[in-house]
Amino acid sequence: MKQPLHGSLWSRPDVRLVLPARALSYAGDAVALVALTLRVSADSGPSSFAMTGLLLAFALPTVLMVPFAGRIVDSLDSRTVLVSASLLQAAAGAGLALADGLAATLALVCVLQVGQAVAGPAWAALIPRIVGEELIGRATGASQALTGVATIAGAGMGGLLVAWQGDTGALLVNAATFLGLAVVAWLVRTRRRPDPGGPAYAGGALAGVRSLLGDQLLRVLVPGLWLFILAAEALNVVEVYLLTGDLGLGPVGYGLIGAGQGVGAVAGAWCTGRLGADRARALAVVAGTALIGAAALLMGLTQILVLVALGAVGMGFAAGVLNTGTSTLVVTRTPEALRGRVIAALAGSTRACSLVALLLGGAAGALLGPRGTFLASGAACVLLAVVMVVPVLSALRREPGAARNDSVSKVVSH
Repeated sequence: MKQPLHGSLWSRPDVRLVLPARALSYAGDAVALVALTLRVSADSGPSSFAMTGLLLAFALPTVLMVPFAGRIVDSLDSRTVLVSASLLQAAAGAGLALADGLAATLALVCVLQVGQAVAGPAWAALIPRIVGEELIGRATGASQALTGVATIAGAGMGGLLVAWQGDTGALLVNAATFLGLAVVAWLVRTRRRPDPGGPAYAGGALAGVRSLLGDQLLRVLVPGLWLFILAAEALNVVEVYLLTGDLGLGPVGYGLIGAGQGVGAVAGAWCTGRLGADRARALAVVAGTALIGAAALLMGLTQILVLVALGAVGMGFAAGVLNTGTSTLVVTRTPEALRGRVIAALAGSTRACSLVALLLGGAAGALLGPRGTFLASGAACVLLAVVMVVPVLSALRREPGAARNDSVSKVVSH
């Protein structure tokens, strides 16, 4: 009777600290994004250049920090890294609350995201140490689900806070969440302490990229993920026009569709976190890619609101499956000493693809219209899933007979 409790994810004190605190910080990020979007749009009027600058400020630091962030995470004590990065983000958040003018806002957003570029891989590399290799999948699924719920709540709270206290009050709330995260980072007992001169210091800044592409299964799935992002995230540009223009939804209807996607993503992350084998996770990633394509095709073809809503929930569910499956595979198939660099490389490369996808979405929307873009993107995702099936199955067949997770490099001692 006691064994299941002993092996439970939530029986670990550090888990009960870290996962809720990280979710709270994501809620703060959602609050900040709403507040900053409203601030920039109000200050710049109808011009799209300021909004483009804001999106670039959120994205570029993650890309540019790839050679440095992972090396910092793998080379220094995790407590030092996480407390420092969280305090940097708290200071940037407070600065944003007091900032005046577009240039100051964009500069401070860049500082905020530099901290995130380091903190994200640091937390992602520490969590497997906290839960143990056998519970990485469940921890990833639980974390994705909690952050999904927190992001939905934060987006709604952001609008209310701006209406109540203005963008200054909303941004101070975001800064407070990072202060709380710094306290949690200090309290967490589990730590990564790389051995000077050990494997964490070997391989250079590009060791993360080489590790990603050196694994026979990730060599298929990660480039597939990049192509998927180029096709699927282009929809973010035209989705609002499909829902509010072609379908005539008002703000409430548009918000409900977005909430449905978020709920689907939470469910998909939770379900995928229960999968216990690399084969199941890899096939779930392929299935998630196909399901997103099918959902986009449905939304692009139908005029029936119920079917549009069903497609949106399905798209969210598939996104949760794909994100959790890929994240778990990347962590479990990476040597512990390299996880910071691998996760930073994955985050930077996917963010770079997202930037390109925004450009592709704008061009596709202008050429094909919202429905045409949904149809083209959906067909591309389904085709990508079909193309990935054979290489993924081939890579899985070449796996050794023992569980792949048993071959992960030995954990660096505490």
